[in-house]
Amino acid sequence: MAYEGELVKMENGRWARYQRCPVVNAKPQDPDATILVAVELDEHYQDLLNAAEMSLESYRKRGIPVQIRLDPDGKGKLSLSFEPAPAGAAFH
Repeated sequence: MAYEGELVKMENGRWARYQRCPVVNAKPQDPDATILVAVELDEHYQDLLNAAEMSLESYRKRGIPVQIRLDPDGKGKLSLSFEPAPAGAAFH
């Protein structure tokens, strides 16, 4: 199940971000109905995320667990976070 703000790479190789969108002509008993939709990002973000994906892959190949997030405020910033290594693990 997806969550709002989640980044996904679609089958066509393009990046999208899940966001809540209002339902047009919703039933009267639910006028504030929304649906979670994967919205394709523009070219600027496609390029940023493709570069970040390649960078992440290089970390993961070396055994370094890392995650990337797109700024939830929509300011176009990417952040990397390194997950703590398991106790006793050493990287060379």
